[in-house]
Amino acid sequence: MELQESREYKAAKELERALNDMSWNPQKFAESTRYYHRTLQQELMKTIVAIIKMVGDKGYRTDLRNQASHELCRKIIDSGVLDDCYLPFI
Repeated sequence: MELQESREYKAAKELERALNDMSWNPQKFAESTRYYHRTLQQELMKTIVAIIKMVGDKGYRTDLRNQASHELCRKIIDSGVLDDCYLPFI
């Protein structure tokens, strides 16, 4: 299956549309995830870790708009905190 046909891609596109709204509030989004089922909170964190690893990858392309995110993710990766990261699906 091609990436563009996956449910993950479709969900990412929906999130992209929401993020593109100038009134998007990251804190409200984060607070809203408190109401997720605990297993889904864990799955969200696994997704966030995957994003950190992707954005922090040395081969990740950046420009001035996302350079700070890349550098932050590099610091997280270089700290070693993700080395022993295990987030089970329970």
